[in-house]
Amino acid sequence: TDRVLDIQITIDERDWDTIRYQSRNFFEALQESRKYAPTDHPYTYVEASVNIDGIEFPQVGIRKKGFLGSLNSNRPSLKIKLNHVDKKGQIDGLTNLTFNNNQQDVSLISQFMGYALFNAAGSPVPRCAYARVTVNGNSLGIYSHVETMRKPLLKRVFGNDDGALYEGTVVDFYPGWEGSFEHKTGEDKLGREKIQQLIEVLEGEDENIEQAIGRLVDLDSFYTFWAMEGLLSFWDGYSGNKNNFYIYLNPETDKFHFIPWGADCMFERYSPIIITKGPF
Repeated sequence: TDRVLDIQITIDERDWDTIRYQSRNFFEALQESRKYAPTDHPYTYVEASVNIDGIEFPQVGIRKKGFLGSLNSNRPSLKIKLNHVDKKGQIDGLTNLTFNNNQQDVSLISQFMGYALFNAAGSPVPRCAYARVTVNGNSLGIYSHVETMRKPLLKRVFGNDDGALYEGTVVDFYPGWEGSFEHKTGEDKLGREKIQQLIEVLEGEDENIEQAIGRLVDLDSFYTFWAMEGLLSFWDGYSGNKNNFYIYLNPETDKFHFIPWGADCMFERYSPIIITKGPF
């Protein structure tokens, strides 16, 4: 986090055009069926080479990333998979790299500062730095280099990495929506059962509902997470838009922890969209 990474990507121009013009359709992304299963993303990996601060990786996978607000065909957010071809490809133990284009943050500091403040409050978050990205010699400018939500992050933050991890994208703990959370790592069957249990608790009439929730969610961690989203005006996060969050079922406590993601919409005075009430 103390320097700007130099990322030089070399890719066939036809492949570059293929991935940068891939896009989501608003209505398909938010269709009713997403409550049963996450909406498929349209992004595909293509082969390229990348030089990271002078270290050459001749065969990597690269694809576009983003849901709706960050989509840009000229400066797309990118994911680079160092072990896409060479299964031993890694740098400092990392195989997946994430570069966000800051499409919704002209200041370029929202993610960097926001994650730092979450971390200072004791809330688990990815690390964040900056990167200067070029593609075939053409500068795309400064990107936010965000730690990818995978096992290395879980191991660093929680001391373990074998729990179930899910991404939440415009979803919540509604009845019948347990399939809407996108599984990333860990045992899916157990994780889904816990999500279903949480949905039932939130919909129930338990007089001690906070205690009941606390058997499934680490409440101290959740209160910090919720307070920080409000303090930082993260309107596109879980508390505001039921979006941009992960939940991790920590096997040591058997409870969920919430982790913020996609934090390029912090420090805004008002939400530009109408917010509906969620279970929490």
